[in-house]
Amino acid sequence: MRVILSVLLLLITNAWFCHAILNRPGWYMKWRLDQQHHELRMQTVEPVDAKYGPFYFDQPIDHTDPSAGTFKHRYWANTDWYQPGGPVILYNAGELPADWRAGYVTNSSMAMLAEELNGIVIVMEHRCYGESMVAEDYSAENLRTLNTDQALEDMATIIREIKLPNLDVDLPPAPETKWIVYGGSYSGNLAAWMRYRYPDIVFAAVPSSAPVEMRYNFHQYFETIRRYAPTDCVSSIQQVIRYVDHILFSPFSEPKQRLKATFGLQDLAHDDDFAEALSFPLGLWQEMTPTENPFVDEFCIIFEGKNSLHERVEAYGDYISKLVNATCKDASSINACLDTHDPRSEMYMDTKAPFRAWFWQICTEYAYWQTAKPIWFPSMVSRKLTTDWYQRQCPFLFGEHNVPFRPEWRRINKEYEGWHLRLSRTIWLDGEWDPWRTLSVNSDDAPDRTHWHDNAHFQVLSESVHHWDFFTTNTTSNEIKELQHFMVNKLKEWLNESDESSLKIMKYQQ
Repeated sequence: MRVILSVLLLLITNAWFCHAILNRPGWYMKWRLDQQHHELRMQTVEPVDAKYGPFYFDQPIDHTDPSAGTFKHRYWANTDWYQPGGPVILYNAGELPADWRAGYVTNSSMAMLAEELNGIVIVMEHRCYGESMVAEDYSAENLRTLNTDQALEDMATIIREIKLPNLDVDLPPAPETKWIVYGGSYSGNLAAWMRYRYPDIVFAAVPSSAPVEMRYNFHQYFETIRRYAPTDCVSSIQQVIRYVDHILFSPFSEPKQRLKATFGLQDLAHDDDFAEALSFPLGLWQEMTPTENPFVDEFCIIFEGKNSLHERVEAYGDYISKLVNATCKDASSINACLDTHDPRSEMYMDTKAPFRAWFWQICTEYAYWQTAKPIWFPSMVSRKLTTDWYQRQCPFLFGEHNVPFRPEWRRINKEYEGWHLRLSRTIWLDGEWDPWRTLSVNSDDAPDRTHWHDNAHFQVLSESVHHWDFFTTNTTSNEIKELQHFMVNKLKEWLNESDESSLKIMKYQQ
């Protein structure tokens, strides 16, 4: 079997902030790796020419209270292709430091759109991530303005007020300048919600892999993997998990200890923590790219030639043992590293840990708790992995009186309409194999769109995962290139229609 450190490196450099919305692996693994990720990640980030930034915008800390002051809001901007009348492509980096995405100003589908449309591309950081901090740490008190409404108003304020230091002409205000908001994953939600809330200043939106339908019990996440992953691998995982649950739900302690020892987790006291540890490798599925498939190449490969249940359990156990040992090597014990039941754990007490920002958002608003399937269905993860495992940790992280009893996910669905979000001049993009498509408007379970706007478009890339439309490399597939070509032509069409309408209005007024 390949060295498990390659998987560990992948998780460090990709999973935490690139897809923090997908909180796989668990919170505690994330906290441990948070201490290692930044140096490794920055070694893989290509430097961005200083002429593109970073720049800083004075953003209100609280848009409802001007007396709260301002913070330095970081962004990058590429104005190389701008011609008067061209649009601005605005990308919010979402739940990760924006310097990890700064290269998008020159090499991404957003940059491609800016070039083709004679426009500008801006990559902005989300409040409370990276350097765009409203306060010095991530305590509950300092995260109170980290919410959907404030984040959207941040973007609206930039659209209304920004003066680009690397543009030698004044940018006409919106709606004279057309702003197109593009985003992926949580950032895709923001793109859609900006078009919904601020249609007067947001001309169009491109939400990619946007899970706009909030869910408290999100068991569909793993169902996508079961449906599209290699059949033999899925069968092996489900067989092992059935065996694991047969033991975990029994009243006998000795078989449980032997089982945990097989996975190198004999010191882990709580069964639900053990269950979560076994789900770690499934997070590799959505880290798939057009050229790399770590789920198959690093995880499914362990079951090759393993025909019996015993062999498969041993292979799975060896994999988890090596991954956990590499992750928890600096901890005093495996239990200290992975236990989520102790509210005094350093994981909960460290208010400097950046991962707290995203977990504040899911504890207060979004949920997205990824759980096992209902009892009458085969499951990819143990049924010990429930919403209670996630929900219990929110007050441990932020204090019982600082977070709601449950995230206000129903309110978000009501205010922003979830699957029922009907938007004009919007291109909805998803990958067929993306676990998050089940919460997007392109979900198989979403309402019928027959009577939606004619100028809203819904595209699903076949055999693709999480916002693959971002890729603009030499290895980009023809299907992705065709989709990008479609986006360019459709946005040009909308921009031209708008210009023609403006001319007609001007002639009428004369």
